[in-house]
Amino acid sequence: MTARGPTTDHFPSTHRTWLQTQLDDGRAAASSGDDEGHTASIRAIGAHVMDRYRKPLAAYVRGSRWKDFGDADDLVAGFFARRLASLDYLERWSALRISLRRWLMNGMLLQLRSLARDRRRESANAEAFESAVRGDESALIHDAQAERAFDRVWARGVLEDAAALAAEELSQEGLASSWQIFERHVLDGIDYTSAAREVGVPPARARAMSRLAAYRLRRAMRTILEAEGIAAKDLDQSVEDVYAAALGT
Repeated sequence: MTARGPTTDHFPSTHRTWLQTQLDDGRAAASSGDDEGHTASIRAIGAHVMDRYRKPLAAYVRGSRWKDFGDADDLVAGFFARRLASLDYLERWSALRISLRRWLMNGMLLQLRSLARDRRRESANAEAFESAVRGDESALIHDAQAERAFDRVWARGVLEDAAALAAEELSQEGLASSWQIFERHVLDGIDYTSAAREVGVPPARARAMSRLAAYRLRRAMRTILEAEGIAAKDLDQSVEDVYAAALGT
């Protein structure tokens, strides 16, 4: 498996707006002696980050040269337990102009390297671990396959959240059939006439209904990405990058 050097991060810094607010609240609570508020901020941040990044980081581990070091979910859980027990780790991130995706991948890589060094010291056959820690350990070089696996799972999570948001929005407006047409045609690949027949709408309306659902999906993706701190000027390209990563293109 080959590694690659630093590359352009296609996805701009994410989660910064919401997380920065939580970090500010947590720091203010700590300064005022509000232990309950400080703990609440730590828990809210931890739940938010773990919800979005548990699966992508597990995919990263499984796609990397580190995959034999243990159960991927357990390794990620250990990483979160260590890094999200206080505000310190994400406070360091907040001072940098780096995406949270990249920050967490780097942190996961450093933890895996540390594990490799520990195992190498404990092993009677040190060479068994040389391939996992070879080269310049000061350089944060990610396995290309592992990084792609991370991006794919992360993007699919964003896409799934956007789909749920768009479907709920249409349902509340009495337009659930538009989402059903979109799902059957775009996701399941059946023709508009068959989809319309299944849903019980005139075939002549099916194409327009699907376009409405596609528009709402894209709008929901923009809403999610914007809420996570992506600048307005980057939203259109970020939506395209999410599609590409989710589909593995």
